[in-house]
Amino acid sequence: MKQDFFVPVEPAIIDFKEHLKCHPRTILSARYGDGKSYFLNAFLKDENVKNEFVFITLYPVNYQVLENKDIFDIIKYDVLLQMGLQGMLEKDYEISSQEAFFYCMRTHGLDLLENLFDVASNIEGVSMVKAIGSIGKSATGVIKKIKDAVLDYKEYKQGDAAKLDKYLDTVDTLHIYEEDVITKIIQDNLKFWRRKQGNENKKVVLLFEDMDRIDPAHLFRILNIFSAHMDFSYKYGCSPDNTLHGNKFGVDNVVMVIHYENLQSIFSHFYGPDTCFEGYIHKFADKGKFVYSLKNEAVKYYYACLKDITNIPEDVLRLIINEDRLATKTIRELSNSLERVEEQRKEINGITQDIALLMACFRRLSMSDSEIISNLWHVIDQNKKLWMEYLYPYLIHFKNLKGTYLYLINQDGKTQGFSFEKRNEGLVIYGSNAPTEGKFYTIGQILNEVLSLVSK
Repeated sequence: MKQDFFVPVEPAIIDFKEHLKCHPRTILSARYGDGKSYFLNAFLKDENVKNEFVFITLYPVNYQVLENKDIFDIIKYDVLLQMGLQGMLEKDYEISSQEAFFYCMRTHGLDLLENLFDVASNIEGVSMVKAIGSIGKSATGVIKKIKDAVLDYKEYKQGDAAKLDKYLDTVDTLHIYEEDVITKIIQDNLKFWRRKQGNENKKVVLLFEDMDRIDPAHLFRILNIFSAHMDFSYKYGCSPDNTLHGNKFGVDNVVMVIHYENLQSIFSHFYGPDTCFEGYIHKFADKGKFVYSLKNEAVKYYYACLKDITNIPEDVLRLIINEDRLATKTIRELSNSLERVEEQRKEINGITQDIALLMACFRRLSMSDSEIISNLWHVIDQNKKLWMEYLYPYLIHFKNLKGTYLYLINQDGKTQGFSFEKRNEGLVIYGSNAPTEGKFYTIGQILNEVLSLVSK
């Protein structure tokens, strides 16, 4: 008999793992209190998951975003920092002089390391000493190349090309293009990481946690960026190659953790009730979402525990009390209804299928006696012969039998008889004719007698 109620998440882990394989961008939808953090923690620790995926997890709710700071700038540096902390950056990585020059054009000569500290200061929970130490040498070549490009950039600014630069600055203010040298570093290092032994078949997942809790403007800015994957190379007339395909940064999956209905409500409030949410979100999660609820898993698990306690098949239990009724209970209530429940039932010898224990569990769920009787009665009426096996020990205890016979009167007034024969292979039950006179019982009367064995 089960004493503990630890809801298993293994089936959901398997389902979500398979979901990621065919959903490059998706939403992990879970209500507050539905055990999302518990599930994600178990998912990320699962050995099979770790063999197939590596996660770059971001918490935008921790960003200290200023009005003049684009949240996506912080995300890029956060991704870079997280990769450094996980050892995903190549120590000897360098960028080309051309890439450094383009970076100067866009950032107007800002030093990479200075910019890194400036943006990273907006990210809480990251040890800058540890992060910069982890990035270490991989940033050195980038910084040197950018500094070497400054002189070229100054000469460029003094020529006729300054007119083009003015135009590019205007484009920048529109935030159309998002690729820069930081994105390039991320993409290249992901390619290097994938080539290393043991990483060839692993998928890289960019996971955004707690999206319900960030400012709506930042929330939709992030969704827009990952919905419309633009390529910065168009700004300079370069060939985009394959960079317009797949996900931002070259990751295999992007997962937003947010309750779907809450997101829909935020969208309607932010953009207006007449805007089309389904059309908007389809551009990000065009293949659907993954809905998780620990309570739903708990309800499924509850039936399995109830079966172990009562020896009544799960399909029968689901007829007696449906999932919607159990879903109104908290996980704690479900757990408490099973714990040491045998202490609430008076002992009777010969009980194997225990209806009294089932009733005790239902009473702990605050079901009224009339609801317990009504639910059981309805199911028993559908297959009385099956339930006679469950009821037989109680019929003996309460002396409902006349010899080996039981006579029932149904709700429609018709009478029905059953006879019982105990053999070595077990109890055999026959249907029989009922006499015109004698002691008749209703199923409700028998169930009330069984309920009297359950302490309140």
